[in-house]
Amino acid sequence: MLFSIPNSFGFVQSNENDIAAIDLQNTTIDKTTEIALNAGWEFYWKEFIEPGNFNAKKPLAEVTLTNWTKFNLSETEKLPSFGYATYRLQISIPKERPHVSLYIPAAYASSKLWVNGKLIAEIGRVGTSKAETLHRRAAQILPLNTDETEFEIVIHVANFYHNKGGIDEPPILGFSNLLHDIRSKEIIADMIFIGCLGFIGIFFLLFFLFYWNKDKAILYFAILCMSLSYMALSDRYAPFAEIFESMSWILLTKIEYIILFLAGVSASLFFYTIFSNFVHKPYSKIIVYSFYFLALLVVFLPAPYFTELLLPFLLLMILNLIYVTFVIVKAVISNRHESLLMLVSMLLGSIIFYVHIFSFLGESGNAMIYVNFGYIVVFLLLSMLLMTRFSNSFQELERTKEVALAQKKEISIQSNKLSTVNRELKENLRHLENSNAELDSFNHIVSHDLKAPLIAMHTLVSFIEEDLEMTINEDAKQHFKLLKDRVSKMDALINGLLEYSKIAKGKKKKESFGLNNLLREIIEVVDNENKHTIHLPEKDAEIYANKIELEHVFQNLINNAIKHNDKNNAIITISFSKLPNEYLFSVSDNGPGIDVKYHTKIFEMFSQLNFNDEVESTGIGLSIVKKIVSENHGTISVESEKGIGTTIKFSWRT
Repeated sequence: MLFSIPNSFGFVQSNENDIAAIDLQNTTIDKTTEIALNAGWEFYWKEFIEPGNFNAKKPLAEVTLTNWTKFNLSETEKLPSFGYATYRLQISIPKERPHVSLYIPAAYASSKLWVNGKLIAEIGRVGTSKAETLHRRAAQILPLNTDETEFEIVIHVANFYHNKGGIDEPPILGFSNLLHDIRSKEIIADMIFIGCLGFIGIFFLLFFLFYWNKDKAILYFAILCMSLSYMALSDRYAPFAEIFESMSWILLTKIEYIILFLAGVSASLFFYTIFSNFVHKPYSKIIVYSFYFLALLVVFLPAPYFTELLLPFLLLMILNLIYVTFVIVKAVISNRHESLLMLVSMLLGSIIFYVHIFSFLGESGNAMIYVNFGYIVVFLLLSMLLMTRFSNSFQELERTKEVALAQKKEISIQSNKLSTVNRELKENLRHLENSNAELDSFNHIVSHDLKAPLIAMHTLVSFIEEDLEMTINEDAKQHFKLLKDRVSKMDALINGLLEYSKIAKGKKKKESFGLNNLLREIIEVVDNENKHTIHLPEKDAEIYANKIELEHVFQNLINNAIKHNDKNNAIITISFSKLPNEYLFSVSDNGPGIDVKYHTKIFEMFSQLNFNDEVESTGIGLSIVKKIVSENHGTISVESEKGIGTTIKFSWRT
């Protein structure tokens, strides 16, 4: 059983210096007894007094063991965190008792302990200044002499690094085997906790680095486990202080605090990564940056101020756990598959964390044993969650691979088909090249072999006409003229066909030129006598296009507007506008117009609406115009009604 010594406990007068001692003579001490020696301590501030030298020394106060910053130096002033002091306690215990020992808990200070004038233990090195003090922190079990009943306990304490000064937890008097058993259980629990979390952390870190780095939650969980493992090892056993005897305890403590706050960062990031769809982004950033800010303060704040950051950290963690629970409930409602396991883990973890806080801030007893095992269970559950998450991701990856393989197979099939199409395309291209060669040959035949007889026929008719000039009548002359006209028309028709076949052959060469300059050059050819009125666009424009093709289009359109006009004076208006990706042109005249039903027909090959032979036409000109416009990704249209003129509009891609 564990009980504390109240301030009203019985006192007896001691023989040495007439100091009152705590009387436990009538207290039954058996194998289950644990007595917290928390009251009746003499407290000497700024003094190191060794046993036998207390004569004529007056303590500052008789105190209950707690942080000495809660003691009054005067009516208005509390003791500072930094300083040194002597504690002294006299106890009297019964002769008839089992073997008992003193359990001295770890304090945030260096200490030196005497029992009945004999130096029993020294943790670190006590001194009257920071330079003289070597800070260390450890718990000890010290056996008491079985032949003695009166004990004087004197403890020197020096603190120059922590905001908690002095001894804040009371020594425990109890059955030696019981205290050693409790201590052994705590060590076993600690080693299991440190070993398990260290192993889990290293496993997931290696798993992330060498196998599955697609899920950042694995990395955050690994950092969290290793941070907590280091914290437990350093806080309770301080191996680095043992290995490096002169190493600064303040530096070691700062490292502990930084790792603790980074554990808070990794825990938050781990949770937010898993439930990213349910977390409010501003809140997550505020919490994470708050932990970073605390870690930064630890780096720059001197002792003891950085040790006061533990309370803000605990408040942030409690706030975070409340928010985590809220988000997990939302995830459960939304049927998120990880949420149920996460909810169980977080609820259990929250309970254990609250117990840890209570144990840490109050009396620990055996609670830390159960807390450590509880943490291990929580982290094993979280490990299961991560492995479930990995398994789901891996299965999804396998399904993706299967889809990819199926797509690869389909691509292979399509590639084979494409190869077949390419072969067919090459074959068609070869046929096309042969056809083009045949067309070129045909053009050669037309231009030489067909035109030559026409020229000879025209010449022969002229010769016959000259030979018979004196004997033929007017009808014969008219027939000869008609024959020569038909030969000329046949020659013009062949020339039109050759020109139509040459469109779009070879590369199109573009250049910049002025539109109105081009139109003036055309007008000089089609109306060299200035018989007609042709209005150019009011504003000249710089055109970037194939000049020869555009010139051919305008020459055909203006020439048709003049040739087929039923007025002596043709009035032609040319307009222009520019859009982002094309030019728009139009050619309007005051001619006889075209019936709506012929608007499409006029662009067909050999189409002629005027059957009067007085107007020579091959019916190919507008077909050539339409083909040139189409080859330049444009369109052409007619706006006209019979008797009221014609407007031909066409576009030209820039």
